Amino acid sequence: MSLFHAPSTQTDRKVIVKGQTVEVEGRLLEISTKGLAIESPKNAAIGIRLETRFELPALGEFNQMNLHGIVREHHATEKGFMLSLELEEQDAQTLAIIQDFLDYKQRLHDLSEQYGYKASNPT
Repeated sequence: MSLFHAPSTQTDRKVIVKGQTVEVEGRLLEISTKGLAIESPKNAAIGIRLETRFELPALGEFNQMNLHGIVREHHATEKGFMLSLELEEQDAQTLAIIQDFLDYKQRLHDLSEQYGYKASNPT
């Protein structure tokens, strides 16, 4: 999988999405070091800058993430709107957290393939 030309992984976790005037709870469905795919009850126009807050297990702890990104794509879904956000440049620690999460998810995938299991929970 790839999100904004970077390896990505699926997930399913609560995310707070904040625009200039509205704050909603959505679902983070995909993450990479370059972007996020979020299902939101509210739409956002292409080019809008959004703030996102969510928890990501990585580097041996739960990390409170506060990332900003620009809406590059959006479309309607059964549960609202799918927003693709291109992340603003991240510091080294934030990149390390995201990369560790991606690596963890890849290890889980590899193990499930090796032992013939099918993952039922994308978190």
